[in-house]
Amino acid sequence: MDIYMCQFSGCLKQYKNQCNLKRHEEAFHSENKKYQCAHCKKLLSSKQNLKEHEFIHTNANPYVCKEFGCGLRFRHGSQHSAHKRIHTAIKNIVSRSSVGKFKLVVTENNSLETLSINVQEITLPAIGRSQPYCLPII
Repeated sequence: MDIYMCQFSGCLKQYKNQCNLKRHEEAFHSENKKYQCAHCKKLLSSKQNLKEHEFIHTNANPYVCKEFGCGLRFRHGSQHSAHKRIHTAIKNIVSRSSVGKFKLVVTENNSLETLSINVQEITLPAIGRSQPYCLPII
């Protein structure tokens, strides 16, 4: 698989496709920002960035997790995508073990989440807050 790396000095961003790299470069390294927020006049480089920026002003969280029992909402599509990877990790763990019920937990300093299982404990990537989650026993 090809990796596309940002060529701007000091930027270490990498992307799986050229389109995402181009979007990153336009958003963070280009002076060509032609979309303006009607609420605060901030200039942004793409319609998508403007759309997601405006959710700050409207308090909208339009990206909804459709996973059974979850329903968390997100302001940015990228946050939603990262969240969905948690469910994928959980499904992979469940398919390899005889897990019944578990809960994702965030520590007080919001730095580490663990997956408490009646069999073992597994560390997962950060997701931002506690998320109770029960799977049916298969």
